[in-house]
Amino acid sequence: MNMSKRTSAVDSYSIGEVSTLLSISRDMIRYYEKQGAIRASRGAENNYRRYDSMEVFWLLEAMQHKSWGIPISEISGIRNHEYTINTEQFLGEEVKRIRADIQYRELLAQRLEQLQMNMLLSTKNIGCFWVESIPSAYYCHLVTGRGDEYERINLSEKSSSFVFDDQHLPFIDSGLQVEDDRVEWEMGIQEKYVRSLGLEIPEDFTKISGGLCLCTHIDIGEIGSYNQEVFHVLPEYAAEHGFNVPDGAKIRGVILGRGYENGEFRRIVKIHLPIL
Repeated sequence: MNMSKRTSAVDSYSIGEVSTLLSISRDMIRYYEKQGAIRASRGAENNYRRYDSMEVFWLLEAMQHKSWGIPISEISGIRNHEYTINTEQFLGEEVKRIRADIQYRELLAQRLEQLQMNMLLSTKNIGCFWVESIPSAYYCHLVTGRGDEYERINLSEKSSSFVFDDQHLPFIDSGLQVEDDRVEWEMGIQEKYVRSLGLEIPEDFTKISGGLCLCTHIDIGEIGSYNQEVFHVLPEYAAEHGFNVPDGAKIRGVILGRGYENGEFRRIVKIHLPIL
């Protein structure tokens, strides 16, 4: 605001002048007025809105309050009743919200960095084998598949609401468990994200404990070319190289990506098998 010209108490401004001075639209000024944050007088000659200097100051302050996270609809009430206490309480709540948002976004950044690395290594690690500590996770059943034929998708309303919540979805994995004649496809989330986000897991999720696993990446290939034997590379490698696999251990995995690359449709999956 250009304060080089001092104004007296009787000076007033048109809505257009206030709009220019404070870089705010006329419609927004009218909205602040409608919410009781400021008041306009009416010109005697043309009944146009006029704002004296104090109302301009009120509006400037109200705009700042809005930038602090205080709703416009609350500004009048805060100003006219226990201003100090109410402002302090609103600011305290906004600090909590911002800190929670920072924590969430930091966790999301870590998640996206991991997904970025998964993309980078997805095709490069096909045919490679390594041992890795797989984290504990919670999974719910999605659908049973035999080859590229699938039964009806079965996801409860509660699980669907959990998985597809905007805050949860970035942390959800599309997983699988390999059986002799089929694959059980799942939706899951790592336990560390459950703890960090303070989530309540639906009852039809099952916790899968983590631990040391033998890992590799495989390409399931084009739709229609799927062969259950593609998963055999992991137990075969474990047997050939003397890894001790617990009785009843299941091959599990996470889909890293599905899509076309160099004109070829690829389905890259990271699979792992528990070892002792």
